[in-house]
Amino acid sequence: MGSLKALINGKPFHSRTIEMKSYPLDDDAILVEGWLREDRFHPVYAITGEKIERGPVHHMAIRLKLGGSPLTILDAEAEMAHVPLDCCRSTLETIKKVIGLEISAGFKKKVRSLMGGERGCAHLTHLLTVMSQAAFQGYVAHRRKDRHPLPRSLEAVEGIDSLLGSCSAWGHDGPKLIHLKAALANEASLTDT
Repeated sequence: MGSLKALINGKPFHSRTIEMKSYPLDDDAILVEGWLREDRFHPVYAITGEKIERGPVHHMAIRLKLGGSPLTILDAEAEMAHVPLDCCRSTLETIKKVIGLEISAGFKKKVRSLMGGERGCAHLTHLLTVMSQAAFQGYVAHRRKDRHPLPRSLEAVEGIDSLLGSCSAWGHDGPKLIHLKAALANEASLTDT
């Protein structure tokens, strides 16, 4: 079987782009902004038969103020620059339901139960669920911009619960965890002598 990349031919007819950026607020807080943009590059026909011209379909943002340990949503807002229907904007305030939510195991399921379904927006919900990893990475990058002493134990490593088991590198026998355990053991042996 050949490469799927080789099958790409011509211009795309649809795109979805998600962009996220993190900004420092203070030593223990950051602001994470995520944008979702969806465009159609040719007209389509709605399920009811009406013609919908090419152009933007969705263009929306979520901004989160995050801080603490465990990492927690301290404030949240949403913006809808472009939506297919005016009624979509009635879901903007659902973002307030996630204030106080920790970014930890089960985050995506909790977001779907708070913001999803008939009273919510599938696109805002999706954007927020994918923002969780970027939020964690942004927070870690902000907190680790300066070198800090290693903690005394694996359990004391900031954010370790979010990392363990999150991918093959952070698996229980993965190279990142093995390297971290070795660094902690080396640090312990240096401070004990």
